[in-house]
Amino acid sequence: MHEIERHRIILTEVDEKPIVTLGYLVDLLGVSEATVRRDISQLHKQAKLKKVRGGAEAINPPSRTSLLGRPYSVNQSINARAKREIARAAVNLCEDAASIIINGGTTTFFMAEHLKTKKLNILTNSFVMAEHLLKHSKNTVTVPGGTVYQEQNIILSPFPNDVSSHFFATYLFLGAQGVGPQGVLEADPLIVQAEMKLINQAEKRVLLVDSSKFSNRSNLILCPLSLIDYVITDDGIDAKSRKMIEEAGCQLIVVSMTNQATMPETIP
Repeated sequence: MHEIERHRIILTEVDEKPIVTLGYLVDLLGVSEATVRRDISQLHKQAKLKKVRGGAEAINPPSRTSLLGRPYSVNQSINARAKREIARAAVNLCEDAASIIINGGTTTFFMAEHLKTKKLNILTNSFVMAEHLLKHSKNTVTVPGGTVYQEQNIILSPFPNDVSSHFFATYLFLGAQGVGPQGVLEADPLIVQAEMKLINQAEKRVLLVDSSKFSNRSNLILCPLSLIDYVITDDGIDAKSRKMIEEAGCQLIVVSMTNQATMPETIP
């Protein structure tokens, strides 16, 4: 495909979407990632789009009041019991005085009730978690600057270098829209952009997903499973998903919904 045609397609895509990821453009154009990066850089220099980490956006992107995916209020009630136990197991990894990052989401939010007795340095883009921890704990809480998306109760910054870029943690805790052979999947490109900024800013990455997420799919890949150190889920996980985690080299922690005890399973 000629460069002029590639540029026309890229500009059309960024005008229609808030963020267009590198991976999406590589698949769409059928060229290498290096070629797409070069095209984006050229268009950025020509002031036809903005180059952002992991992709591109329009000079004047359309305003958005909500993110793709179900609202927080709906997700909060789905598999709530499993999410609470998964969150409890996640907090058990944390030692006092450690620094941790918690991405927004309903499963990660349930960590808040178990963090009340901790004294940690916490960076979170979850508006509701930050509010809860400030009222009910002695943790030090930092939030990034940005727009509050009320339906998802999440704060997302449009800037590549906000306070989160200077925060390093022992653990990064994150949820997902789904998990599959492709890796950790998300529904919205803005969430992918925000989490990509943080993926390498922690010593360990911990994925919190109830077992239903292994059958969910999405068209946006956040990262391969090989980048995840721990996967915490409930005992509804099937054998195929266990094998997938094993082959990725993750450590699996399964919470029992029978007696609500936590069963760590170390995958070699």
